[in-house]
Amino acid sequence: MKSVILECVLVVMAFAVLETALARSYLNCLTKKVAIVDAPKGATSSSIEENFGFWIDEATKIVTLADGKKLNVRRFDERWISAVSGDVSYELDRQSGNLTYAGSTMKDGIATTIIGAGQCTLAAVPAR
Repeated sequence: MKSVILECVLVVMAFAVLETALARSYLNCLTKKVAIVDAPKGATSSSIEENFGFWIDEATKIVTLADGKKLNVRRFDERWISAVSGDVSYELDRQSGNLTYAGSTMKDGIATTIIGAGQCTLAAVPAR
């Protein structure tokens, strides 16, 4: 009887570990980012393509950048994820994979604004 109970406990534990592992996914995002710097001597802007990723943990509703920095999640449902990291806000449309983000800072009379948008796709785990 003890061995049957032990086997059942092991099966339940294995299922829980597998379910937790499957609930975590990695999204790779290719975006176009525009930075606008407004200084007393004038304004400049630049545009670059940016490739970064997110870990999405469905069970705990935690979103983490690929570098390990956790985002402060504001909304997490089947359709949208809204999160903040520092002064940058992220909005992910989970159905289309569209990502937008924006933020601004002011330091020593210089205002910096970033705006980005792109597409995220489910990807394999990034190399470390």
